[in-house]
Amino acid sequence: MYTEYWGLTEKPFENTPDPRFFYLSTKHEEALMRLLYAVREKKGAAMLTGEYGSGKTLLGRTVAARLLDEEEKYNVALIVNPAIPSAELLSEIVYQLGAAPSKEDTKSELLHLLNEMLYKTIDEKRHTVVIIDEAQAIKDEEVFEELRLLLNFQLNDRFLLTLLLVGQPELKEKVNSIKQLHQRISIMYHLSALDEAEVRAYIEHRLRIAGNRNFMFTDSAAGLSTNAQTAYREK
Repeated sequence: MYTEYWGLTEKPFENTPDPRFFYLSTKHEEALMRLLYAVREKKGAAMLTGEYGSGKTLLGRTVAARLLDEEEKYNVALIVNPAIPSAELLSEIVYQLGAAPSKEDTKSELLHLLNEMLYKTIDEKRHTVVIIDEAQAIKDEEVFEELRLLLNFQLNDRFLLTLLLVGQPELKEKVNSIKQLHQRISIMYHLSALDEAEVRAYIEHRLRIAGNRNFMFTDSAAGLSTNAQTAYREK
């Protein structure tokens, strides 16, 4: 196994959203801080977009992990497959927030159950957060409308939940086409690709988490140009 040859304790480049491997580049840190700000300030909704492979899913999981570490403050639902009918999505949100919906519940009954959950969370002095990953996969506009209506759960001075939408760039186009939803999103951020110097730092980070202490790639293998090598060494 190559892990043994290179002195690794695990595989460093698996395509799984493990928050331990989250590399906090400047732009990833900015995205993380904006999403956490939306939650902590109890904003209604925020949206993160990024190209495939930019790390947005891992960033979303990192947000969820940080909030779950503060379970005395937050009740979190993480939806990873939102391409389902609106009633099923609502049922999954209610379930993840701690209730026990039945298959026979109508949408109206699910909304009543969610309302009860939200006020229960308020009584516990906690805040509800719903994270929708791969939100660009939602094809039915009715589902986006259902998500928008979740933001109607509010008191006079605050939202009862914060909705975080995470997805590929086409998500922004879909949200922009639904003006009532677009105007509810207070924070938007697009996660751009890493530059060459950040690529090396990213590789080093994942190798370090996997147990390696020596960078095993040449600069050319890491895809670094002469300028990028200089910029990296000057950091």
